[in-house]
Amino acid sequence: MIQIKLPDGTVKEYSDNSTALDVAQSIGERLANAVVAAEVDGTICDAFRPLKDITDAKEISLRLLTERDPEALGVMRHSCAHIMARAVMRLWPDIQLAFGPTLPHGFYYDFGLEHTISEDDFPKIEEEMKKIIKDEEPFERFSLDRAEAISFVDEMHQHSKAEHIETGLADHGQLSFYRQGEFVDLCRGPHIPNAGKVKAFKLLSIAGSYWKGDAGNKPLQRLYGTAWFSKKDMNQYLEQVEEAKRRDHRVLGKKLGLFQINPEVGQGLCLWLPKGATIRAVLEDFIKVELTRLGYQPVYSPHIGRVELYETSGHFPYYRDSQFAP
Repeated sequence: MIQIKLPDGTVKEYSDNSTALDVAQSIGERLANAVVAAEVDGTICDAFRPLKDITDAKEISLRLLTERDPEALGVMRHSCAHIMARAVMRLWPDIQLAFGPTLPHGFYYDFGLEHTISEDDFPKIEEEMKKIIKDEEPFERFSLDRAEAISFVDEMHQHSKAEHIETGLADHGQLSFYRQGEFVDLCRGPHIPNAGKVKAFKLLSIAGSYWKGDAGNKPLQRLYGTAWFSKKDMNQYLEQVEEAKRRDHRVLGKKLGLFQINPEVGQGLCLWLPKGATIRAVLEDFIKVELTRLGYQPVYSPHIGRVELYETSGHFPYYRDSQFAP
């Protein structure tokens, strides 16, 4: 038996094989249907995983996470990344899976694929994702040792994953996988109980990336998306994104004729045009007046100095040939 303490202070005993979903079900069916994940002694876990597989402790603290909990959103988005990868695999079976983490407002998945995905492909990918979500297939977790895991992913022709296990993961015993229907991925989790927990999602953009973020490795495609527990929340977020684009200083600077940015000069280094230079001068004058009013006194230092100054600062050995040449 395992003793479980709930957030309200209630302590109950359950069998070792119990899951967080079982605990929720014992409280009420409505709660069980609302559970997205669980927090066991401060660690976010699968709600469908036996508690004995999560911890050896016989006394634990358990928090049942629903849509109201911020942590649940990250779990759901992680699962949506898997759903997206599964949809892409259905459309292009030769996909090589890489990694699919969450982001503050969404998720992405990197993969290798002969077909170059464009935004024109988004509707059919989203349609396939909707089918997966509608089926509400459960996520299932299983573990393999290192040798079994390498053999398993090789049989799935996921050779990038096999390489990752061989060279990128230390041998700490069992490696976890998650299965949803025909789709299986090496993953730490946690995940939602079933795909039906995803209520609203949208693919946002496609970009290039590299295996393990190294430009010396093979190129990959990175597909970005966002997911929410309601269409209302998602639409509010998308509106904020569009508003941010409209307020982007790079767009406004060009549109209003304030400044230019030339890649040959450098990204973020503004070439001020007359209108922008005038605004800048007005702001600088305002700051000078305010600093004087607040009691600050200006000082100026020279733009150049004796070589000993740069020897002291440590710059001289690195710039002696280019900036300190006779």
